[in-house]
Amino acid sequence: MRFFKIWPFVPTVLVFLVIAYLSLAEDPVHAEEIHLFEGADKVVHGCMYLGLVVVGCYDLYRLGFGFTPGRLVAWLLVAIAWGGLMELLQGAMTAGRSADWFDFLANSCGALLGLLLGAWCLPRLFRRYRGTRLFHVVDDFR
Repeated sequence: MRFFKIWPFVPTVLVFLVIAYLSLAEDPVHAEEIHLFEGADKVVHGCMYLGLVVVGCYDLYRLGFGFTPGRLVAWLLVAIAWGGLMELLQGAMTAGRSADWFDFLANSCGALLGLLLGAWCLPRLFRRYRGTRLFHVVDDFR
């Protein structure tokens, strides 16, 4: 747990790296072999950025920065900019991948939903479980 005290944003950075790999690799999970419904990739894009923003909100809250409107908007803009950068890099670098405005829209919607979920749920969860064993495990990260 000391690792997270030294470098507190490690979980968020790891999610950034996973998203970069999944966005820029040619076919990282062999998605061509999986036949889902039309637009399933948009749901996946939304879920990735929802996860990114929730983990980032967790790191902010865990470190005691609090959720001011300015911090939340800044974090949302960082996530949306990362989504835009990944789409631009997909169009410029990778073979077999292309930039898509609807993917960018799905990234942005997922980030917005993640911000609302993270900013609303995390403080309530921390307050609810304060003093329990679960909170002490989370508190060890501080």
